[in-house]
Amino acid sequence: MPPSARRRLLVVLAALTLVLLLADVAGWGVADGVRRAGGLVLGPVQRALSGAPHDGLASAERENARLSAVVTEQQHRLDELGRLDALLRSAPAAARTVVAARVVATEVSPLGGRSVTLDVGSRDGVRADSTVVAADGLVGRVVAVSPWTSDVQVLGSAGSVVGVRVGPAGTLGTVSPPAPGDSEARPRGSLRLSFVQPATPVVGDLVRTLGSVDDTPYAAGVVVGTVTDVDPDRGQASRTATVRPAVDPDAIDVVAVVVPVSRSTPRPATSTGSSSRTAVAATGGTR
Repeated sequence: MPPSARRRLLVVLAALTLVLLLADVAGWGVADGVRRAGGLVLGPVQRALSGAPHDGLASAERENARLSAVVTEQQHRLDELGRLDALLRSAPAAARTVVAARVVATEVSPLGGRSVTLDVGSRDGVRADSTVVAADGLVGRVVAVSPWTSDVQVLGSAGSVVGVRVGPAGTLGTVSPPAPGDSEARPRGSLRLSFVQPATPVVGDLVRTLGSVDDTPYAAGVVVGTVTDVDPDRGQASRTATVRPAVDPDAIDVVAVVVPVSRSTPRPATSTGSSSRTAVAATGGTR
């Protein structure tokens, strides 16, 4: 209804209301009949006038809620694209063939650690024992693959052991979840570092993957974590330590699966004569 027409109608209603009040005060018998007639005629108009702004407000609130949901969804997509871009530019994914993926399910094992399910599978080139990384470092390895999804054993799960190099010297060692009989109390989610040769770690040492043939199951040089505490010397051949993982297992979202690339040419022989043929054969030829 146009504003001018609404104002005129309000003036008429006010005038009729005044007449009814005067008739009621004067005690006119006709007042009851006029009031009833006015209610029958003007009631629907009054309801329409009072309901119109309310209906418009409700419609505006519904539209505002819809637009807010759209903005929230778009912001979520932008955040995800930002994390994906950071991942693809990160050191773990650099110079490697990777498949970007999202975590679509997670499960905490009663034996400790967790597994996650990714939205990529064999149709995307993923296969069992592929390395899985995040922007900050190692996530784990693929343990099962279907055409559309893959399951990942997250670093620190029961039974997982990763060969590593520790500190600037690259000392060889392994990281694993704390064992039930471990003599040292370790923070939740931390890893136990053991050396395969006599060595003493230093707090702050960076721990990286040792690597495997064809990057299976672990690509080389991926950050595993940082040494946060060195266990007391109890006369053992080499010291043990606590490692804080680089990737928080409770916050895994966007990841990349390293697609193993087999060697296409043999490594060059380094010896001469008959021994050179032996060296070439030892590489296995084309792989």
